[in-house]
Amino acid sequence: MTKWFSFILAFLIVSHVNGQTSPKKAMLIRAGFVYNSEKNLFEKNQEILIVDGKIADIGPKVSAAAGTKIIDMSKHTVTPGLVDAHTHLLLSIPNSVGPDPMVVDPLVNSGTERILRGAAIAKTYLNAGFTTVRDLGNSGMFLDVTLKNAIERGYVEGPRMFVSGPILSAVGGQFEKLPHHLSDLPAKEYRIIKGVDDARQAVMEHLNAGVDVIKICSDNSPNTFLLTIEEMKAIVETAHQYGKKVTAHATFDKSIQNAILAGVDGIEHGYGISDSSLTLMAQRNVYWVPTSVSFQEGMIRVKRRSGITGKDAEAIVNSFVAPNKSAIQSAIKKGIKVIAGSDNYIDSGQPTGDQAKDVLVALRETGASVADVIRFATYNSSQILNRQGTIGTLKKGAQADISVFDGNLEQDFVKSLFQVRLVLKGGDIVFRTENE
Repeated sequence: MTKWFSFILAFLIVSHVNGQTSPKKAMLIRAGFVYNSEKNLFEKNQEILIVDGKIADIGPKVSAAAGTKIIDMSKHTVTPGLVDAHTHLLLSIPNSVGPDPMVVDPLVNSGTERILRGAAIAKTYLNAGFTTVRDLGNSGMFLDVTLKNAIERGYVEGPRMFVSGPILSAVGGQFEKLPHHLSDLPAKEYRIIKGVDDARQAVMEHLNAGVDVIKICSDNSPNTFLLTIEEMKAIVETAHQYGKKVTAHATFDKSIQNAILAGVDGIEHGYGISDSSLTLMAQRNVYWVPTSVSFQEGMIRVKRRSGITGKDAEAIVNSFVAPNKSAIQSAIKKGIKVIAGSDNYIDSGQPTGDQAKDVLVALRETGASVADVIRFATYNSSQILNRQGTIGTLKKGAQADISVFDGNLEQDFVKSLFQVRLVLKGGDIVFRTENE
């Protein structure tokens, strides 16, 4: 007994000593420009001290221990790691016209293939400066939860993921007029709701599976079936009971209003939203993820889908870009929390993370300042994820999720945005250009 006691005591002493003397992992970033998301402005010549994955200090001059690694970004712009609040990492459709690709993808690709592909897509987000994503369905039966767990356990590299699991939907999901032999497909991609009691049950199933947010289809465009207001209310009440937010896919003004009246926390897309609906959102503190596209991206999509170019294409693009721009301007004036989310799932040959930045360009085209646009993708996003002070900010105690962009991001937004110099997630360097 004495021998074993001595052995255990010696082990505990050694462990304690090792714990006391283990060096802390530290680095100091010297930044030419830093985006302060809480003040919503850019500050010059700042230093950021990172210790053990968190920001230990930030200011014009901070103290660091001898031997701290110095990273010189004095000619570049440092922001909190960006957040894409509307992704579909488990969905990738070809950049072509053909059969409904949202149907084809789950038909021809196994869950394993979609997870492996999703892992590759997730890495492109990190490389582009997105350290967090909110993934909103079209991901089979909780494949998003599996990918999230794989990232958290270090099996693959990717951004922090907040996931919804299968979208809660009326009959048919977003698949329009499927042939009878494929009638079981929607239930493999969506959670089909069959009444108020089933709506409550679906939320509890999702929470048990490990989701972070509940997503519903207030409308199923292009499908015409809708969740009832009573079903949506049951979903919201149950989710809120367990501390989870509910966000609604809504592409028509009536479905937007129904979702708001049902008590949802957020609206995704919101195309065709009326000023009265915006007023209702402001009154009820409902956030908006408009998933906008830039004028240039709109031109590309029109050409791809219809072959139309030139002035005719410009007229088509303006028919949907202009109203969206006006609505976002109105939302900002009304004090609605606008969130950056790309809804990007088209494989155009570019890295998906780079493609996702188009929504930031689109938001800039509304006339929003560069500071506002970055706030939509950092500070505002952290609030809807309930991670205020942890992500989306550069302050003492926050996670060291950091993105560095070439030159002066505020002065040369588009060029700088697509030239990433360095990305940190939890204090670890996850991307760095070769010449840094």
